[in-house]
Amino acid sequence: MGYTIMRNFAKTIKMAAVGLLIATGATVAASADILIIDQERVQREAAAYKDFDLQTAQIREAIIALRQRTSPDGYWDQTAIQFQQRMKTDFDDLEKRKSIIGDSAYQTERTEKEQAFQTESQRMQLQLQQETTNLRQYELFLDNLRREALTQVERARGPLLRTILKERGAKIIMRKSLAMETAAGLDVTTEFIEQLDDALPTVTLSLRQQTEGSEEDGEAPASDGSGGQ
Repeated sequence: MGYTIMRNFAKTIKMAAVGLLIATGATVAASADILIIDQERVQREAAAYKDFDLQTAQIREAIIALRQRTSPDGYWDQTAIQFQQRMKTDFDDLEKRKSIIGDSAYQTERTEKEQAFQTESQRMQLQLQQETTNLRQYELFLDNLRREALTQVERARGPLLRTILKERGAKIIMRKSLAMETAAGLDVTTEFIEQLDDALPTVTLSLRQQTEGSEEDGEAPASDGSGGQ
């Protein structure tokens, strides 16, 4: 009899303890001090970032093309190799014909070829230099546009994060990439993206608007020289 009473009492205590743990866990989940946002997902899905990519697509494509042309083993390196091969072939052919055309004609033709190849070489070097300069200007310009857009995102993001913290009773919102492990219910990425889309559906790139004329002319945009420093 006494054993049965003790066993029932122990069971009651155990159930109460389990209930307390469940209730405590629910309270912690509801008022977690730390929330998580997946910044990489925000950059992929938020309307402001998509709008920035759309507005700068032409500039980014120009940068990719110029990088391919001016990079090692790119267009200009291959063109230089072909130029050297063509020049060697021409002079080798001239040497073979020397005994046929005579010294005077040989010297005249050789001088003409040297001048023509030198002019072509200088032209290619100038084009490479111009494209390298254009690439640098485009990269600096894109960096300036990105800073302009991020400033607008930052201004919109601050109030939204503070609202989420207040509503969730949390103290910190950290990037998901910095967390080694997270519990369910801490990720507020979807909520944040929805609010950011409402607050900032597009970004205004005033620097791009100022240089639309240059872009239409096919010229590289002028840079302020800051280079993001």
